[in-house]
Amino acid sequence: MQTHPNVDKELFKSKTQIGLKNPTKPFPLNNDIGVLKWRFTSTDETCLPLSINCWPSDNGAGGCDVNIEYELEQEDKELSQVTIVIPLPHNCSPNITECDGDYNYDPRKSCLTWSLALIDASNKSGALEFVAPQASQSDFFPLQVTFSCNQSYANIKCTEVKHVEDDSPVKFSSETVLFTQKYEIV
Repeated sequence: MQTHPNVDKELFKSKTQIGLKNPTKPFPLNNDIGVLKWRFTSTDETCLPLSINCWPSDNGAGGCDVNIEYELEQEDKELSQVTIVIPLPHNCSPNITECDGDYNYDPRKSCLTWSLALIDASNKSGALEFVAPQASQSDFFPLQVTFSCNQSYANIKCTEVKHVEDDSPVKFSSETVLFTQKYEIV
């Protein structure tokens, strides 16, 4: 976790409170200002909010039958604007046999984009199945995944804001955005 340079780091560490180093100086009002940032990176797949499995198999006709499945691993999260981009061999038009959500084939970029408006506890798993003529199993990697969520990964939230002088409550707003920076299935 990283606090803004003007935030009292010791106060944050000892009491998990955010206050300015100089308490006589006010926070800027009516301005969006980031005071706490954090970043999480891991190679542990159990930490992912969404798991994706891609199963290409040789169909005996020079192509592949491909099955891709997703599953929401953290059911308290709602993932929106989910896209899974699957690379395809050049001039390989896929034949879609099953799709939860929507798909779009882009022949110029040689990719298939699987789109899901929302993945949540009521829609926690789904599949995309297609046949790719003239393809080998390694042609479908890496998959590129993007999504956003209005909850933080660690459920960090601001519960109240108080005046420094008299501890009285102050009206505040906050915005939480979780998004993928780089999420690949290789």
